[in-house]
Amino acid sequence: MRNRFVLPVFSLFLLFLVTACGEDDPIIPQEDHFEAIGVVLRTSGIPVAAILRGETADTLRAKVGVLGDHIDVFFYNDDEQIVDPPADPNKTLAWEIGDPTMLTVVQDSAATGKFEFHLRGEKVGATTLELFIMHEGHSDFRSGKIPVAID
Repeated sequence: MRNRFVLPVFSLFLLFLVTACGEDDPIIPQEDHFEAIGVVLRTSGIPVAAILRGETADTLRAKVGVLGDHIDVFFYNDDEQIVDPPADPNKTLAWEIGDPTMLTVVQDSAATGKFEFHLRGEKVGATTLELFIMHEGHSDFRSGKIPVAID
């Protein structure tokens, strides 16, 4: 009698294990995350800084009280090719400044959340800037800290 229950219970367990371990869930759609391994910052098409896999030899520059040049954000993909920012309007640019009393990131009102900005120094010194791709309240990507020198 015991053997009659072992095979059905084992079969149910195996079925549960196989379906629970799958990556695709037909009920909950998988989110499309923007894959990037680095950032390239450009002004008028000219690279001003880059960070790849969290490492950079570049330093951004800002002047106290002066709104800096327009900076466009591009990304490195897994093949280290430079690609445009995500076109999805639900993916936005965010940032974190090491010492926010020293530097301000400014976006034109029409560009809020888009992949472009200006820097304005608040006081002489140095800090860092880290960029993020935000999607539905969480970060899909973080650049690593880029040094910023303020004159």
